[in-house]
Amino acid sequence: MNLRTRFKKIRMLPLPIAPTLIAIVVALMSPTLALATQRVVIHVDADAAPGGDGSGRFPFNNIADALTLAGTLGGAVVVVEPGQYPVSSTLRIQSPIDLRGSNVMEVDAAGSPTGSIAPETETRIVGTAALGTSTLVSVAPSAGGVLHGVEIRNLTFDSGPASGDDLSFNKTQGYSVHASAFRGQTANGIFSVASSGQIVGNYISVNVTGAAVAAGYPASPSSVEFTGNRVVRNIAGLVLIGSTSRVPETGDQLDVLVRNNDLSENNRVLGFSFGLRIFTINRPLGDTQSTGNVRATIQDNRIADNQIGVTIDAGFPFRRVGTCDPRVFTGTFDLDFRGNTLTGSSFIPSLITFTRNQAALHQFQFDLWQYLHSATCDITDPDGTLADALIDNPELDPFVGPCPNDATHELLGNTLIYNGTVLPPM
Repeated sequence: MNLRTRFKKIRMLPLPIAPTLIAIVVALMSPTLALATQRVVIHVDADAAPGGDGSGRFPFNNIADALTLAGTLGGAVVVVEPGQYPVSSTLRIQSPIDLRGSNVMEVDAAGSPTGSIAPETETRIVGTAALGTSTLVSVAPSAGGVLHGVEIRNLTFDSGPASGDDLSFNKTQGYSVHASAFRGQTANGIFSVASSGQIVGNYISVNVTGAAVAAGYPASPSSVEFTGNRVVRNIAGLVLIGSTSRVPETGDQLDVLVRNNDLSENNRVLGFSFGLRIFTINRPLGDTQSTGNVRATIQDNRIADNQIGVTIDAGFPFRRVGTCDPRVFTGTFDLDFRGNTLTGSSFIPSLITFTRNQAALHQFQFDLWQYLHSATCDITDPDGTLADALIDNPELDPFVGPCPNDATHELLGNTLIYNGTVLPPM
């Protein structure tokens, strides 16, 4: 008799078990699991009757109630049975929670996730129209501080008609996302800022941006392993950001390993869609932060059939949006490319620029976006993955305009180093 059958049979017993006794019940049913986690196990089943208590006999019929109970306990294992779980307001994880769905995802011969879920195993979290632009599932501390130890696995995230992120991590250390599927027209399938963890073996498709990983700060750094994922057929694939975003704290360092991923077929917007984009700054007009830094190893990835394979650019170095931005932006890229396959790009294979990517490609945008100043881009690329890159590294700012910073064609002073050689401005 398999474990799922045992739960179904035990659930039919007549007497409920109070939430405070759930750990004892779990220990009797699955001693190994209880000893491994030392945490209460809370059960969720979309087919359960209302009014459950989260026990194996009387599970909750929605995930929100399970997360609320887990929060009062200071953390728990939340086991969610197959089914569809509609969400009309953000599901918030604010304590150390292990959220486990039931998805059994198929993999191809290379071991990459295909996005196909075995019949009758899918746990699907679906946004409703009421969710609007809010995040489907948010992981963040409740009030200040930093959250530690959140694991999410074997789930499907589907924004439905909503358009916020599927899953976001904010000031969370030691997280992991495994073997999950992300679908729908979301802003980001996964968004991570000021957070460290692992994103492994997921399938992310048909989003605006498949995944975005932003920098952290000393109290909550950003060190992320992004491995074995398939990020395909989005408007944008994977984005690495050298500054914080959506948090009040100023952080300017991202460390990331991007290995053995399929970042392909992201080509839904002509001349823009990309497999991988790395940029320095993503702070809004009027903010004070003006620097960002990315240190990344890009290894053994398939980057195929995108509009642009790889983009390395400044990001959002505002010059003006209605009003002048007084900031002068800078930053560093320390990038190591090894063993990647970059092929089949519809527009250009790769772009390296010290201004915003679209300003470099469409120079009429120079009145909106400025160049970095005194920035350094140091690229190690022994395989020549970026050998055919379009390079935009002028010696002087080509734009003169009405803002105080634009009175002259000032010297930019940026440095591009490729395989140990300093390339001249061009």
